[in-house]
Amino acid sequence: MAQDKVAMQEIKDGVKFHEDNQKRFNLPTKTIAKKFLYQMIFSDAFGEQGFRGPAYSYAHKADFQEASTSIKFWENVIEKFFGKYQGIYQHSIDLIEQATSKGRITDPSGRFYVFSPLRTWDGQVDWPRTKILNYPIQGFSAVLVLLARLLLRERLRKNFSYGSKALLINTVHDDCELDVDNNPEIVYNISRLLEECFRDINSEFKKKFGVEINVPMAGEVKFGWSLYEPEMVKFNAVTFEDDWRKINAVSS
Repeated sequence: MAQDKVAMQEIKDGVKFHEDNQKRFNLPTKTIAKKFLYQMIFSDAFGEQGFRGPAYSYAHKADFQEASTSIKFWENVIEKFFGKYQGIYQHSIDLIEQATSKGRITDPSGRFYVFSPLRTWDGQVDWPRTKILNYPIQGFSAVLVLLARLLLRERLRKNFSYGSKALLINTVHDDCELDVDNNPEIVYNISRLLEECFRDINSEFKKKFGVEINVPMAGEVKFGWSLYEPEMVKFNAVTFEDDWRKINAVSS
C-alpha cells in the first residue's frame, strides 16, 4: 500500500531483503530482522517525540533484546530503516493525516476504517495512532488472504478428490492452515496448489475489485507434524523428497 520504491524493487528483483536488512541495521539474526520489518509496517513506528518511544519498546521486548537493550541503538536502527524505506515513512504520515482530517481510511478493495479521537488514561484526547497505522494494512492483508483461501477451496474441490484427507482448518489475516493426510503425494500437491493460489491473488483481485496490484504476490508454504513453526519445513519442490524423509525420520 505504501508503494515504497525500494521495497517494491526488492520484491520484483527477488532480493533477500531480510538478510540485507540484518547486515544494514546491524542485527544479530535474520529472524530478528524479519520481525523488526513486520513490526515497523504494522505498528506506530514513530511518535510525537521522534523515535524514542518505539525504540524504548524494542529495547524492552524479549524478541529484540538479543540485538540490544539500548534505546539509542534502536533509535539508530529505526532511523536507518526509514532512511532506506522512505515511502513507508511517508505512507504512515499520510494515513494519520487522512484519518485525522477525514475520520476514515479506505483501502484498495473499498473497505473503509472509521477513526475518531479517544480519551487517554491521563484525561487527554488523542487519535489512536497505532490503530490508524495497523488496521488498514492488516485488513487489506486479510482481503488478499481471503482471495487465496477462496481460490484454494475452489481448486481443491475442482481438481482433487481428497475429501477429508486435505481440510482447510484455520485462517487468519496472513495465514491459511490445512490438515493433510500423511501422504507425500498429497502434501506435495497441496503445497504446489497453495503457491499457485497466492500467485493468482493479483488477477483475482482485479476480477473482484477492478483494481490492479502492481507487486507480485507469493506465499511461503511450510509443512510439518504440527503448527509449531520451528519444527516445520519450508516447501521446496526440488528438495521435497529429501525434506519429507527427514521430517518423517524425526517423528518416528
